Amino acid sequence: MARILVLDDDGIFRKTLCRALSARGHDVKPAADGHEALALASMSPFDAAIIDMMMPGMNGFEALKALKKLQPELACIILTGYGSIADAVATMKLGGYNYLTKPCGIDEIETAIGSINNNALGEPAEAYQGIIGGSPGIKEVVRFIRRVKDTSLPVLISGESGAGKELARKDGPFIAINCASLKPGLLENELFGHVKGAFTGAVDLKEGLLRAADKGTLFIDEIGDMDLAVQAMLLRFIETRTYRPLGASREQSVDVRIVAAINKDIEKEVSSGRFRLDFYYRLNVCRVHLPPLRARVEDIPALAGHFLKRASSGRGRNFRFGKGALELLSRHSWPGNVRELGHLIERAAVMSAEDEITAAHLSQCMAKCMNLSAPAALSTDISTLDEAEKECIAASLASNNWNVSRSARALGIDRRTLQRKIARYGLKKGG
Repeated sequence: MARILVLDDDGIFRKTLCRALSARGHDVKPAADGHEALALASMSPFDAAIIDMMMPGMNGFEALKALKKLQPELACIILTGYGSIADAVATMKLGGYNYLTKPCGIDEIETAIGSINNNALGEPAEAYQGIIGGSPGIKEVVRFIRRVKDTSLPVLISGESGAGKELARKDGPFIAINCASLKPGLLENELFGHVKGAFTGAVDLKEGLLRAADKGTLFIDEIGDMDLAVQAMLLRFIETRTYRPLGASREQSVDVRIVAAINKDIEKEVSSGRFRLDFYYRLNVCRVHLPPLRARVEDIPALAGHFLKRASSGRGRNFRFGKGALELLSRHSWPGNVRELGHLIERAAVMSAEDEITAAHLSQCMAKCMNLSAPAALSTDISTLDEAEKECIAASLASNNWNVSRSARALGIDRRTLQRKIARYGLKKGG
């Protein structure tokens, strides 16, 4: 049970929300405006405050700032129908805990409240099937998955690498394969399998991943790298639900949902002849785009909390974020998306001797992830991870006499990526 302050000038919504939260065991106090909320907060402590953004007089940001002065550890959740990335960043800067856009259900609000753990980030908001976040883009993804989850139609998920595209799945086995990591012959064998004696070296029967995923989901990542011949074979399976292992005389039938992910512009791949048009039409029936992390910055606190909770449980610790840490995370551009965020927090937990993960510690871990000595490479006044990355790159280039290839190897990235980052940050030799 949590003690919750509900601040909203809409009387119907306020009463409905208070009644719903009370029915779930919470101790709830309503406030119709900021002044009433401040009066309540001055008399007793709260675990969380749910604050409407658009109110006459004292708006949501002003109320949040004033409430945090009274109760610095108060977890404030902003509700608004006017969502934007700028508002989300402003919420984080003012010490907001979470940011939800209207319309939102009581389950989303309850999940956000339940994520508060010792006034720090704990168990995060999970909208559906492990999909974390409450941003408009993620809500649309959740709505899409709910619509298609009980069908047998294939699903195509587009999005950048690291955005977290392993989403739509049926109950049962979940088998994943990455097309970029296998040559065409090996990919065909992995998917469809072979019978004994099908080729030289085939001394045993091999059941393919389609058989392993029977009554479940086969997730095919980076399908844009799949060979055209294998595309044709997979298209036939999707249309007939049957396939023939290499060397077999009979076809086999399985019940498998195909979920494919692509990080390329699939229409360009089709027009260039690298992706079959008929296969594209079959996959494009159920298609959803997963937005990059920089486009849903309001989800960063929940995602960060998820990774921190996982790090805590794996080490028997009780990690929490210190002052400024969430703001720092919310201001980074995250070119590596959710994967980059997860790796950074995992490294921070591994390297931290304390349970509090500070903004300075996160900046240092960014440098160490790039194979540099953080204390030597970073200034003490770095305020964003972008600044940390820029300074790390500059230090590596200087130490390698601006040899881009050597610097890229030292940083653990490829040469083209380093060149893009040099251009992005406007770095120049001797500058």
